[in-house]
Amino acid sequence: MKSFIESLYYGEISPCSMPVPNTKQYIDAREEIDEYETEILKKHSDCKELLEKYSDAIHVTTACESLQDFERGFRLGAAFMLDIFKD
Repeated sequence: MKSFIESLYYGEISPCSMPVPNTKQYIDAREEIDEYETEILKKHSDCKELLEKYSDAIHVTTACESLQDFERGFRLGAAFMLDIFKD
């Protein structure tokens, strides 16, 4: 059995490519976003490019937030491990 470090090294663990949440709350929110986008484009078809740019900017900020959350969680886990192995 490979160690965690080996699995990470060989690309078998990739936190940034983990699947999206599969909760009802998440699925409902995604559907709501799609409905809003459809409604906006029906009313303002000339705003498609602007809406795409807005959506792209939201995705960038979400990715940055996810990275920061991952880093914080990783540091917190490492701090727990350091504390566990203290004399």
